[in-house]
Amino acid sequence: MSKKRHREQPNIDAQLVEIYDDLANEREAIRFAAVHAFLTKFAPGNNPSSEQVSEAVRRLVRGLCSGRKAARIGFSIALTEFLSQRWGDQYNSAQTLQISGLIDVLLQQTEATGNISGQEERDHEFGRLFGAEAFIKSSVLFQANAPADAWDRVLDIIYETAKRKSWLREECSWILYGAAQILAEQDRDPRFIKALIERLCKHGLTKTPEGIAIWLKVRVTFPKAELPAGIWQDENPLHQKEKSKLAKILKGTSIADCHDKNEEEAAQKGNWTSRIHFSWDVILSELIIEGPTHGSPSKSTNVSFNDFWQEAVDEHLFASTSSDERKYWGFLLFQRVFRSAPEPFLPSLFSLNFMRCLTNQLASRQRYLHRAAEKTIKSVLDRASLEPTVASAVLRSLLTDSFRRKASFDQITKTKTIEKLMLLCDDSTLRHLVPELYEELVHPNVTDEKHANVWRQILVDQLAALLKSRQISASPDWQSSDATVLTNDILEFIVKYSYFSIQGSQSDQHDRPIPAVSDKTQDIFKTRLSSCLSHILSKWPNPAFFLSRAVRILLYPESDECMRPNLDINDTLGDVFEHARTFLKKMHEHPSAKSSDKTTLDAFELLYSLTVFQIYNGDADAVSMFNELQSCYELLVQRRKGDHHGSGVLVEILLSFLAKPSQLFRHLAQQVFTAFALHIDRDGLESMFKNSSGQDEVFEREDEETQSVNGGSTTDSDVEEMEMMEVDGIHASTDEEDGSLPATRIAKELNNSEEEDGELAAFNMKLAQALKTRPLNAVTGSASSEGSTDEDMDDAQMEALDEHIANIFKEKKKVVSQKKQRVDAKETIVNFKCRVLELLDIFAKKRHTDSVSLDLLMPLLETIRTTTSSLVSKKACNIIREFNKLCKGQEVAQVGKKSAIVKLLKKIHVEATWESSNAHTSACSQASLLLVKMLVARDRDNVRKVVKIYAHTQRCLLLDPKCRVKMSFFTDWLNWCNTARPA
Repeated sequence: MSKKRHREQPNIDAQLVEIYDDLANEREAIRFAAVHAFLTKFAPGNNPSSEQVSEAVRRLVRGLCSGRKAARIGFSIALTEFLSQRWGDQYNSAQTLQISGLIDVLLQQTEATGNISGQEERDHEFGRLFGAEAFIKSSVLFQANAPADAWDRVLDIIYETAKRKSWLREECSWILYGAAQILAEQDRDPRFIKALIERLCKHGLTKTPEGIAIWLKVRVTFPKAELPAGIWQDENPLHQKEKSKLAKILKGTSIADCHDKNEEEAAQKGNWTSRIHFSWDVILSELIIEGPTHGSPSKSTNVSFNDFWQEAVDEHLFASTSSDERKYWGFLLFQRVFRSAPEPFLPSLFSLNFMRCLTNQLASRQRYLHRAAEKTIKSVLDRASLEPTVASAVLRSLLTDSFRRKASFDQITKTKTIEKLMLLCDDSTLRHLVPELYEELVHPNVTDEKHANVWRQILVDQLAALLKSRQISASPDWQSSDATVLTNDILEFIVKYSYFSIQGSQSDQHDRPIPAVSDKTQDIFKTRLSSCLSHILSKWPNPAFFLSRAVRILLYPESDECMRPNLDINDTLGDVFEHARTFLKKMHEHPSAKSSDKTTLDAFELLYSLTVFQIYNGDADAVSMFNELQSCYELLVQRRKGDHHGSGVLVEILLSFLAKPSQLFRHLAQQVFTAFALHIDRDGLESMFKNSSGQDEVFEREDEETQSVNGGSTTDSDVEEMEMMEVDGIHASTDEEDGSLPATRIAKELNNSEEEDGELAAFNMKLAQALKTRPLNAVTGSASSEGSTDEDMDDAQMEALDEHIANIFKEKKKVVSQKKQRVDAKETIVNFKCRVLELLDIFAKKRHTDSVSLDLLMPLLETIRTTTSSLVSKKACNIIREFNKLCKGQEVAQVGKKSAIVKLLKKIHVEATWESSNAHTSACSQASLLLVKMLVARDRDNVRKVVKIYAHTQRCLLLDPKCRVKMSFFTDWLNWCNTARPA
């Protein structure tokens, strides 16, 4: 039996195996440690054998072809450092493994042979490319005694890979781009850079994005290098005459004037990628640099940044016929350039096609590039938030672009970009921007009046938005601040072009609008002015200061000979304006102008200013209102003895303002009422409980008022509902908060439905009679069974029939219009009541410690019970709730007689016995507890009287079937007793 032969164990270096494994580690620190260990092991001091060195090179090159973890990165670093260590500046041509042999090893080990997969083939291509890069970065090819053909061979490897694999072309060109930088930094022989360009031309890659990047790098780093002639104008790809060709190359289009078929094929781009080619950065950085750089003699012949962006980006990437992929490139380019470009270059980025594409993509989330457009806007806002001057430049571009389309940028895109930019701009930069908007508004540079009016409307909208975006601080020098000056300028400009015709002088036509501002546009200007004034009244301190500056233009039109008022100023209006000028001047000179009465005077100044505006707006009642203001001023400010009706007159004036639908007059009434709240007496308060016309009480049922407006219609009156709900004196339930629908409400809806069916049937009958057909059934929609004539009609009969049918439809339209008027009238009354309640809320907060404030309680409670508007009820409840919260401790109304409080408390308890909503019961309870706190604050023994009143109400609940007070009324009373009892 023969002996088993022992297999010889191979000599394996475990340390080296571990080093190779660590070179592929994904952690950078481990890879660097492995590179250091490898270089130490093969350091010349350790005298490694030639076989060991050859095997190490072969193993490193093989590692470049591995796709495992980070092997390609780690082995590339190791190979670069190893080549530099062994064959660097101390290169000895007598060494066993020469440079040429190293290149042969690279070619052999990265050759993709046999039946391999596509992924393995790609790994070998990457390995060859990384190996060539290692040779360049190690600088072994640039040694004085290195083989002359070594550099050429590596260049051929890279260029052939770029031609063979188009998807690797950008990586190949990036390596050569870096090689030019290395040659310049190490000040190598010019023959290396010459070979680089010669090989570029030989392989037909000069007119590609990669070739342009390499060419420009060589021009910058080696300005004295001799470049091949006949390829670019003056050997400069950025020459003005090469603009069109450059744009086509960067777009990826083949160039028709390629020298041969090989060059044309090489110029073709591979598959589209979502990345921007690095050649764009090279070109744009060259164009953005100001002045000559690196001694470039042809800098003055370069295409300008604006022309390049217009040609290469706007007309190619953002053209209407461009694909979504190219537009995506355009958005990426914009984001990249906008983040870093100096401010003077930014306006060029907002070109026509770019803005069209951006607005279209932002307008709808269904757009393919919507998210790319959103990121573009985000990049704009991010930089604008850091640099206010950039925000101003962008704002100018976006506002100007609106001229090319017929709506503002924010309206089209449904964003708040312009609004955000206005907030980011500082006041000083906006003061330079606003005059440009004035110029655009006055001279739109169009002869078409319709187009000019649209553009002016857009701009005045932006001016109004800009004014509202400012913040006026309460600093001592706020009147001279940039924000104040800017606000006054905008107000004066809008007033000027709202109420005057600007003719211009013979010597200066700058302010004359061409074409002239139309009446419709002036009406829009007035609307925007009203919006601005409303914002000032509600948001800013000292609104009288701004309004007085604006109204000064109206009162002194003769100060500018170029302005002619649109208002026909007759003798009456002339006298009114003269009185207004005198009166406002007197108010400013009033001895109390700098005392505590300044608020009162400012309020009167607001009233006078708005009244002047109303006169210019053509309000027929404005002149009489002006006279009433004079009388009111004498009564309230000058305090004439024996007159106590000033507050009543003032309240009547404010109510007339509240009757107008404008928000401006609502804010004006609130501002003025706040200033005069302390002067309002019972007469003034009583005026607020009545209709401004003096016919109906404000807190009566809404539908009774609708009845008076519509000629006595009682279809929807609350009185009718109450009568229907009262059975034997017992109040039926009208609780709306629990979601139930009262039977009367159902009956009313049925009546309305029957009324509509009747009107429809009558309309069908008239139409059938005119057409001589069977009428349609209002319910089924089918023709009735009654007979009809189907005789033919001649032309005269047809014309008569057309006129008859037209009259029928006119009558139908008139009926619909009347219904709409009734609905609008009811809505107007509800809005008016809400505004009056807002004034009462101000009064309650200002005068909650005054006995006159108690006069609010009963009218408010009756309003909550009788109104059909949930909004009115809610506002009234809030007034009582806030009133109750303010009255704490000693902060209660001081009433002279206890009997007056007790009498009012009994009235509130009677009011609580009505069948009503939960909100009404809660309001009654809070009002009752408010009076209880007042009585207890006067004398704690008054609790006995209060207990008797509550006991009487509870007894009524148990014995009287008409009493419908809810148990929550007593629950609130018991809760208060629990907190008020002595400790």
